[in-house]
Amino acid sequence: MQQGAVIVCSDVNMLPAACCTLLSVKRNLLGPAVEFLLLGIDLKLNEIADVENFARLHDMAIRVLPYNTPDTALQARGRWSGATLARLYMDLHIPDHIERLLYLDADVLAVSPVDELFTRNLQGKALAAVDDYVMAFPEKAGARQRKIGMREDGRYFNAGVLLFDWSACRERELFARTREIFEERSHLFENNDQDALNVTFDGDWLVLDPRWNTQTGLLPFVGRPAILHFTGRKKPWQATVPWVHRRMAKHYIEDLGNTPWASFCRQPSMAGRVAGFLSHLGKRLGGLTRVARTRAYFSNN
Repeated sequence: MQQGAVIVCSDVNMLPAACCTLLSVKRNLLGPAVEFLLLGIDLKLNEIADVENFARLHDMAIRVLPYNTPDTALQARGRWSGATLARLYMDLHIPDHIERLLYLDADVLAVSPVDELFTRNLQGKALAAVDDYVMAFPEKAGARQRKIGMREDGRYFNAGVLLFDWSACRERELFARTREIFEERSHLFENNDQDALNVTFDGDWLVLDPRWNTQTGLLPFVGRPAILHFTGRKKPWQATVPWVHRRMAKHYIEDLGNTPWASFCRQPSMAGRVAGFLSHLGKRLGGLTRVARTRAYFSNN
């Protein structure tokens, strides 16, 4: 069995959500233990203590890896979030003994067993991932790929859930290459480090079933999601929680209830709930073509 780890990158603003992400994985691991890592961006000692207290409360261990944004990344800090940039440098901080690494965005929750990811045969690839939502729209996907310098007719993955053969990443220095691409082309990358990673791994990654990264737009078409990814600006812990994720808010409320982060969760008002439902209904009715194309692509992938 390879030594596995799960990692989330977070600054203080997303720290409660990041810890809930790690906890959700712990609850959905039935087999051998893995390590839980948090790449902490410019965290103060008291903020690291909050992470440690959260971990103790939930009978787990979270190892905080301190991180400061390098000078070479500061040029894009105004356009990209600190967590986005940190992912490009996480290879410099991850312990050497880690062989299989599951990277998760902080707006992700595991909702069913994920052990399979730590034993999955990656068929010689250094990465496994799920198609991005944009792949349902070939004209948009193609334009994006051409702009950032990918090959024609390739696939473009969503970087919210990434399964790495971390030994291979180290040996091939793939993250060093990604940083070079970032420095060369960051002005072309509207989708942040996701674009840079797609250039690095272009045509050289294993496609996973959408259940392993069920992005918000895919939820109606995935029968048994294992990992939910709350893409978009509205999140379950906000008062403007999207209608499709309304039941997920309770996970954050319960897990953060006895911590200093209890106020992180905002409950929508009744009027807000009604408005959320009407917005959801309007999008469904107004985007029937988009829905049909998404269903057609992801139901067959």
